[in-house]
Amino acid sequence: MDAIADFFAPGGALSRAHPGFEDRQGQREMAETVAEVLERGGGRLIEAGTGTGKTLAYLVPAILSGRRVIVSTGTRNLQDQILSKDLPFLRDRAGFQFTAAVLKGRDNYLCRFRLAQKEREPLFEELAEAPWLTRIVEWGRATTTGERAEIPDLPDSLRLWRDINARSETCSGARCPEYTRCWLTRSKEAAEQSQLVIVNHHLFFADLALRTTYGAVLPDYDTVIFDEAHQIEETATLFFGLRVSSGEIEDLAREAERSAIRQNRHAHGTVALRAAADGLFGELGRLVGSDGGRRRLEPISRGGPDLSAWQGQLSEALDELGREAQGLGEEGAPISRRADDLSQIVDRALARDEVDRVYGIERRGRRNIVISASPIDISRLLRETLFDGLHAAVLTSATLTVDGSFAFFAERLGLAEAQTRIVPSPFDHATQAVLYLPRNMPEPREPGFTERAAEEIVELLQITDGRAFLLFTSHAQLRQLHQILAAVGRWPLFVQGEGSKVGLIEEFRRTPRAVLLGTTSFWHGVDVPGEALSLVVIDKLPFDVPSDPLLAARIERMRSEGRDAFSEYQLPLAVLDLKQGLGRLLRSQGDRGILAVL
Repeated sequence: MDAIADFFAPGGALSRAHPGFEDRQGQREMAETVAEVLERGGGRLIEAGTGTGKTLAYLVPAILSGRRVIVSTGTRNLQDQILSKDLPFLRDRAGFQFTAAVLKGRDNYLCRFRLAQKEREPLFEELAEAPWLTRIVEWGRATTTGERAEIPDLPDSLRLWRDINARSETCSGARCPEYTRCWLTRSKEAAEQSQLVIVNHHLFFADLALRTTYGAVLPDYDTVIFDEAHQIEETATLFFGLRVSSGEIEDLAREAERSAIRQNRHAHGTVALRAAADGLFGELGRLVGSDGGRRRLEPISRGGPDLSAWQGQLSEALDELGREAQGLGEEGAPISRRADDLSQIVDRALARDEVDRVYGIERRGRRNIVISASPIDISRLLRETLFDGLHAAVLTSATLTVDGSFAFFAERLGLAEAQTRIVPSPFDHATQAVLYLPRNMPEPREPGFTERAAEEIVELLQITDGRAFLLFTSHAQLRQLHQILAAVGRWPLFVQGEGSKVGLIEEFRRTPRAVLLGTTSFWHGVDVPGEALSLVVIDKLPFDVPSDPLLAARIERMRSEGRDAFSEYQLPLAVLDLKQGLGRLLRSQGDRGILAVL
């Protein structure tokens, strides 16, 4: 503990190593708290307000503990910051000796084998993507990591990337001729030899959900620090659930066809597979309608549709394709395994017979229909599969409390017995920020809301001369406001989806008077300190849509227990999201700005 105090104290190693050192009492307190729980064990929830310096406050105790520590972040942005900024500072400037590795989800890594196949067979779903192949090939010759983040302007929606990344569905593992040179293999080997392993929540919970079935991606661990921990419930729910889409079935069919062509054979099974998928997902598409919202898929006993005939045809077609793929040798093994996995998911998701899951369907884009089966309550799952088996767990974020209490967050994650601590932000919000609530705004569902919102936004942008984040609770609202502001033509506009998130943020930082329009993902983990960001506009309070199947199921369960679902669940969720939106505005003690909630 003395080493912690000495490092963070005025005149200590941190002040000597960092030219912009500021004495932060909250940072010292948090570091001492983390050091204590890493030594003694147990769980600890720490809300550390923006500006605390929480990253160093947990990295330094983690290094000094001598234990292997998994650090899991909510965003890849924070992963990259720790890798490129915080760890080099601690090693090169502060003099710490440690080993560290960064692991990301498989989709983030380029696959050498699949890239070589694509070069030989340059077929594209979108011809406009063809120039990207040349650029990726050139980058692939030079990169030492194979991580897509090294190409910051690579669009998130690039279909080509799905054909050449290292996702598990197409990976043959140790049988691959490029296995020893594989960037993902080398990253996993580095993690095995490291004291600190920096991952993100998506990878952590994908590994946790699948490690008993398919083996582990992460090295063995008993100590975890979760940063941006407010995102854990949503992420864990995703990976403990089941999901299958018409797009995945089509991807499988195309992969089977490509493999068969390479061996001068015919993929006969794809004909039956596509026909069965068209039947099932066509029926589901009629049920969900054209508006893209999620719909609950009730079991037959509660009035839901009888899909057994379609389900049987699709399962049979997947099984037949899997058997056919086995005849393709090693190249067919991933296809066969993937067909078997999808067949099992289809059967479980459409059976709709697990009382602890809620079943839903949604349309994503014009053609893609998604079937999901999500756990209604993950607190027991997390307790049994994760927290009960750990020596120590630290969960930290700037937004874990509602009205000063951790009760909501702790209950959702099964951590009611964990100790808690609040470390206040060093920022003076009353003097650094203005909260603006316009009068006479129509209700968001009224026809005139978008036009009035646009008027308010234009006036606010004139005050700050751009330099703004506009955060929306729906893509439709974002698109409408983008059209209006583009017609005004006064500010450079950056829109979510037009490039990678990292690339958009970098362009925003570099561009004077810029305005960025985003939805959910830009509410979290985005760091733009200084004058580049002086205005954050939130179109409406971030309440989730009550008709969402998972939200509706959780509300029903709480009501059946005699609880007030609005005040105990919906309102706390909105509070935490609103606090995250405010957190985008103030990133340093010198920042000033306006938060507007329309």
